Amino acid sequence: MSNNNLPEVVTPAPQNIVIVAGEASGDLLGGALLVQLKQRYPNLAIAGVGGPRMQEQGLKGPYDVNDLSVIGIIEVIKRLPGLIKVFKYLTALLRENRPQLLVTIDLPDFNFFLAARAKALGIPIVHYVSPQVWAWRSSRIKKIAKLVNHLMVLFPFETAIYSHTKLPVTFVGHPLVEQMKPWNEKRQSGVEGKEVRLSLGVGEDEKLLVMLPGSRHSELKLLLPTMLETFDTLYKKGNKVRCVLAQADTIDDTVMDSVWPTEDELPGVTALKQTIIVRKSETYSLLMAADAALVASGTATLETALLGTPMVVMYRFNKLTYEIGRRIIKVPYFALANLVAEKKLVNERLQDAANPAQLAEDLDQILNDNKVITQIDKGYRELREKLSHPDKLPVDVLTDFLSESSS
Repeated sequence: MSNNNLPEVVTPAPQNIVIVAGEASGDLLGGALLVQLKQRYPNLAIAGVGGPRMQEQGLKGPYDVNDLSVIGIIEVIKRLPGLIKVFKYLTALLRENRPQLLVTIDLPDFNFFLAARAKALGIPIVHYVSPQVWAWRSSRIKKIAKLVNHLMVLFPFETAIYSHTKLPVTFVGHPLVEQMKPWNEKRQSGVEGKEVRLSLGVGEDEKLLVMLPGSRHSELKLLLPTMLETFDTLYKKGNKVRCVLAQADTIDDTVMDSVWPTEDELPGVTALKQTIIVRKSETYSLLMAADAALVASGTATLETALLGTPMVVMYRFNKLTYEIGRRIIKVPYFALANLVAEKKLVNERLQDAANPAQLAEDLDQILNDNKVITQIDKGYRELREKLSHPDKLPVDVLTDFLSESSS
């Protein structure tokens, strides 16, 4: 390799792909895809960037999703040296391994730069997850059509957005639909949920609240204090509620400890911390057993909806990022579950509206109002049906490319 400071690339194999995902949601998609792809190509060599799910399927590489997980202009600037290092590694990987296919998952700003390098090398590119061109920067549609060979989209409404281009676009469904189905069935039966509640010490007269504060360090720093104060407010309103924090797989314990607010930042947090249970890698079982969830906006809102847990969605940004974003992003909703449903299924609170008093009021409603719970459940069922009929599976799209390159 020409750059002595970069890790060595892997050795090519008969079926050889590079795949890149940059956050927990991308790892989820990539992991599900690689499971199916390896069933067809047992000797498939997989290199690139991903998380634990992709690594379990044989992904090789010195970097993981945490090296690419960043959101917001200010955050990108701070992380730029590290991002450049990962980019150099991946471009060297493409140049020296000459894979049969580059699969990029979400993370458009980074991945489209990488796709341009692959295109120059004659490597075909399949991009998985359309950027939110329906919300902002619609000018990217023409660029994407010229840059990638095939676009796989998660939601049926997205295919029409590219209909005026020559880009092949396939609605491949969302793997979460099948992944969440057994958990939803367990939730409906209630048996395993009771066992989880017992293991957490939740009394029969208590409600269980699960908090999902996100999968990025920057998210945790911004959202966790508000979530903690929301629980405190909810409890003081007279609700008999126990709280569990679901720690993402991509967040290690050291990071988790570092983002807890201090007494100066949140008075009383030391005592509050003693009442909150933290569980890692148990998100679905916790949601299955929960009466309500407070969820950071993102893929987790779709997971929660498909599983069937009533929720309130919240998000806060760096102030500069928010001020820029609110001027250029034009969508009726920001919670993914509401966007896909194309109507408000659950309450969503952004920036100043994501305050403990408002969030506690929203949670109090879904913990105690059966009419609201019934309405949310009806919307969730409609959402599952909407996402359950893909035009083609993502593994079939990739197989078409790999078959062509092998023939």
